[in-house]
Amino acid sequence: MNQYHNSLNRVIFSFQWWPNKQTMRIIFLTLLLILPVAILPQTLVIEGKIKDANTHREIPGVTITIEELDVQTYTNPTGYFQFTVVKPEPEMLVTFQHVAYDTLQLSIEDVLTRKTIYLQERVIPIPPVTVQPIEDQLEIASDLPQTVSVIDARIFDLRGFLDAGDLLLSDHSIQVDEDISGKKTVSIRGGNPDEVMVLYNGIEMNSPLDNIYDISLIDLADVSRFEVIKGSNTALYGPEAFSGVINVVPKAQQDYNIRFQQQLGTYQTDIKRLNLYRNFNRFHAAYNLKLNNWQRDYPEEPPGFRRLENSSEHHTASLAYNFSETPQGQPITSLGILYVRSLLDYQNHRVDESVNNANNMISARFTGHMGELRNLTITGAYQWLDENQTLRFFDSPTRPGNLNRSISDDSWHLQVQKGFKFNHLEFLGGYQVQNFRLNFTDVRTPLGKEAPSLEEARLERRHYGLVGIAKFIPPQQLSLLRHFQFNLSSRYDKVVDFQAQPRLENTSKLALANFQGIVPKNTWEETSYKFATYISGNTGRSAYNAFFNIGTNVKFPTLLQQISTRKILSPESGTTELLPEKNLSMEIGFQYTRAFPRAPGIYGWEFNANAFRNSYTNKVRSYFLPGTPIAVYDVVPSASMEGIETKQSIYFFRKKMTLEFGASRYYFSNPAIFSLRSNYKYILNVMIDQAGYSLQLFAFKEGKQVAQIRNPDGGFSQQTIPENTNINLYFSKAFDVKNIKLIVNASLQNLLDDTYQLAGLPLRDQRYYFTLGVQY
Repeated sequence: MNQYHNSLNRVIFSFQWWPNKQTMRIIFLTLLLILPVAILPQTLVIEGKIKDANTHREIPGVTITIEELDVQTYTNPTGYFQFTVVKPEPEMLVTFQHVAYDTLQLSIEDVLTRKTIYLQERVIPIPPVTVQPIEDQLEIASDLPQTVSVIDARIFDLRGFLDAGDLLLSDHSIQVDEDISGKKTVSIRGGNPDEVMVLYNGIEMNSPLDNIYDISLIDLADVSRFEVIKGSNTALYGPEAFSGVINVVPKAQQDYNIRFQQQLGTYQTDIKRLNLYRNFNRFHAAYNLKLNNWQRDYPEEPPGFRRLENSSEHHTASLAYNFSETPQGQPITSLGILYVRSLLDYQNHRVDESVNNANNMISARFTGHMGELRNLTITGAYQWLDENQTLRFFDSPTRPGNLNRSISDDSWHLQVQKGFKFNHLEFLGGYQVQNFRLNFTDVRTPLGKEAPSLEEARLERRHYGLVGIAKFIPPQQLSLLRHFQFNLSSRYDKVVDFQAQPRLENTSKLALANFQGIVPKNTWEETSYKFATYISGNTGRSAYNAFFNIGTNVKFPTLLQQISTRKILSPESGTTELLPEKNLSMEIGFQYTRAFPRAPGIYGWEFNANAFRNSYTNKVRSYFLPGTPIAVYDVVPSASMEGIETKQSIYFFRKKMTLEFGASRYYFSNPAIFSLRSNYKYILNVMIDQAGYSLQLFAFKEGKQVAQIRNPDGGFSQQTIPENTNINLYFSKAFDVKNIKLIVNASLQNLLDDTYQLAGLPLRDQRYYFTLGVQY
């Protein structure tokens, strides 16, 4: 009995010290968190998402390891990971590693209590070792060392840019030209738009007609990064890449199944985008559609003659199969098929000119290993184009007429590349063949009577190219001199042009016998050589690289340029025949980066500088009519330009804020030869990323431009466009609602409203665009 009373007293005593309800609630919640970890089961599933600490953007390709259990996995395109471990211990460490982010280690206990894990972006990426994902290896690294700007999706994915043209405009050595049809073309270092090759996953996108690509058609949401070669000393990509290369690297896998975006803005802009994606194990399929409509007026013209109207649509469909993959799911050996269709309808009521264009391309690309053949790339493409143009021409200054031109063009391309390695020597050999057929008719109203002119013809071109690139790379040195190499390249090109089935207006037997054709038979053969040397080092907190290159390059006039000289619209112009344009280029470049990972304010900084000189012979010069996306050409015997470019970036508060200043200065032998190219450009970028909100202020100043234009009355003139100082503002925010993501973008351009009229057409006027998107 006493024993019973003693037990009862102990129970009563315990209840006297029982905590209140609030304390009980805290204890209960704590037990819910601790008990599943303290008493871990034999088998445990660990899952979560990994995002950027500043942008809250999902990070694919993160390597996740638990060394004690020999477990390794990777995040998928949405940043999600899941893996199963057997007999875990709470204290075991989980390591999260990515080439562009600081390595993070957390205990299994910490990982289980977090739904999202945030990684801090590095100032200096981890040197290329085994942890580097294959998607971070540059496509253009196969070419000679030169100035390469890599714009990663981490920079632009949540910036609110209108299109790829807006993004590239923020580079200090790139000028973006926008014609009234909405087409945006890129110029690099004072070159013409047809001197820049645009590649999509290594496939050439330039039109076979004029060697130009509309960069605004690229959907930024599907891009992993832009690789930009600046300068003339590329060997691998052919003579079309006369002033630079832009390689658009798409995301290997998307983080959505369906996405729709609606964009509204100035000039009654109405842009709709639809993106579809689906993967089945190693098979990936995607379809993109963009519809664009806008209208614009010449403000000083009477009603009925002031309107410019433009509508376009762009379709992209792709299929890809990965025969083998990395553990991260990136392709090692793959085959991809791409189909592109672009339609353009443009009307300029002021001068009664119009353009209707339909451009199609289907291509296939194999890359990887084929049996015993390693490092093999085979690319084939077929393009066909139909275009109708209505232009004004002048038989004399007082007698105008209309030129109705119909053009159809089809071409095929084949390119084979094979890499070899012999100890410290790397060699890349390539063979390229292209065949072009251009059919056109010219109908003039009223019909000129003075001289015969070509009414119909078929022009053909065959282009053969051989390239070899050799790189001597000595054994890896100390971190201060990690890489040191010599590079030599040689390229041989042969172009054959000829004309078939000509038909003349105003013909007579004598005229027909003496007529030489609009394009004489050409057989051009050119060989170019280039040399480069490169050094780099990386200590973890500082990194540098430097290079020097010198070489020659050549660019052949396109078939369209040869039938679009000034003489076609003004017979009295006396223009000469276009010839291959040649360039001797020399460049030196340097880059230095310093990181302060433990500093509270400045997280790091970066400095870039380049100096170069180009000497040209047979420089092609273009003329245009403001408001009409068609140019005519002539040639200048010689020209030269020199340039200096520099960029400095400072990173604050662990990259929550970036301050970037860039400057380029060009010295032209004759500014009139480099039509519409600015002689300098200064940029200031202020970028803020915090908790998923993204804000960028972009201020820039471009120097004066000299424009060679054709006038509405049929003549040709030179006009100087004054310098331009302006500010653009971009804002973006994404909201996650379960499996749905909402995206809000705003783009405010030319806030200073420094409006300038060229031939009655306003330029640099204020523009506002707003985008609402949803994806699942």
